[in-house]
Amino acid sequence: MRNVHRGLAVRNSKNSKRKPDAERLLKVHKLHQGLYARVAEDLGVSPSYVSLVANGMRSSERIRRTLVQEIDKIHQSLR
Repeated sequence: MRNVHRGLAVRNSKNSKRKPDAERLLKVHKLHQGLYARVAEDLGVSPSYVSLVANGMRSSERIRRTLVQEIDKIHQSLR
């Protein structure tokens, strides 16, 4: 049986290759670390404000657009 977590396959059977999937998940996680801080520094705002925008509690098209661009860069690097 396979579970899919945000498009990444996670295998459950004993004979499957768990390690490559686990390594890929960790790589993706590491790439997302510091995302809010990077966006905040680029735009001159606080990381907490970026978080609020990302979670829909505040509105800023500029921050939203920059977050989407940064996430797209991460996903492009995984291809």
